[in-house]
Parts: sequence; structure tokens; C-alpha cells
Amino acid sequence: MELFPLSLLVLLSVVGFIAIFFTTFGTLIIFMGAALFAFWTKFSIISIGALAFLFILYLIGEVLEYLLVVLGVKKLGSSNAAIIGALFGGVIGAGLGLLAFGINVVVGTFLGIFLGAFLVELWIHKDLKKSLKAGAGGIIGRLGSIVAKVIIAVAMLTIISAQILKSLEAKSLDIQKEIRKEIIYHNAIRI
Repeated sequence: MELFPLSLLVLLSVVGFIAIFFTTFGTLIIFMGAALFAFWTKFSIISIGALAFLFILYLIGEVLEYLLVVLGVKKLGSSNAAIIGALFGGVIGAGLGLLAFGINVVVGTFLGIFLGAFLVELWIHKDLKKSLKAGAGGIIGRLGSIVAKVIIAVAMLTIISAQILKSLEAKSLDIQKEIRKEIIYHNAIRI
């Protein structure tokens, strides 16, 4: 196993895991690290099947992220327009947070979700209490999506680690077989 692709995989896995808390792309970064590693090693360590499963987990994470924000807003009695406001607000907030060199992505995302749902609900229903609930629902949904993505990322990293360990075990067995052959060969020469 070459050191560069493994180092790149570890780096992208760590960055991806940390990114879950700051952006929506954490599991994508983990998947891309696994895909690059698989291509680099010609799928000899991470199989195409495992890579496909990792991609499915990534997609599930993306669906859950938006679904949980939607459910958070809807659960507290908000309108469909407030849901759209929360989603757009989150994207706009994250984008504005990036303008500060990524430092305020978390704040921008949460603030954007809250304000998106809050302002749309306030504009439509002119009810401050209902609007505050809509914003709070968006925040609760985003927190739920972070938890879901952390669980998915742990599953992805477990699969990647299992594939690497399986490959190392197979290589270890091959080395043991070669050593046994050498021992038998040297013992045969002595006789």
C-alpha cells in the first residue's frame, strides 16, 4: 500500500468529518477521499461494491439533511413557504459565511436557516410567535441533520477501515505463506 494515497485518504476523511459541522459537504469529502484512494490503488483495497455503498450512504446523508430541516420546520407548524425559506436561507447564510474565509459558515448556515424560515413565515402570516417557531424548527432540523451525518460518516469510515484492514490481513497471510515456503525450501536444501 502506497503512503501517498493512504495519507490523502486519511486527510480527506478527517477534513470531511470536521466539515460535517461547518458545511453540508462533509460526507462528500469522505466519499471523494475513498474514491481517489480506490482509483489510485486500482480498486485492490476498496472494492467497487464498497465504493458504491459509500456513495449510497453519502446520498442518504444528503437526503436526510434536507428532510430533517423540512421536518423541523414543519413539526412546529410552519408553512411550506417557510420550509423553502429555511432551505434557501441556509444556502445563502453558508455562502455569506464563506466570505469570511469559511470561519462563519456554521453561524451563517444556522442564522440563514432561522432567518429564512422566520422572515417568510412572518411575511405570510404576520405572526411573530409562529415565525419564531418556524425559525427554531429549522435550527432543530439542522442539528438533527448534523447528528445523522455524523452517524453516516462513522459508518463510512468503518467501511473504509474494514476494507483496508481486510487488505492488510490478506497481504499479511501472503507474506506468511512466502516465509513458510522459504523455510521449507531452506530446510530441504540442508537435507
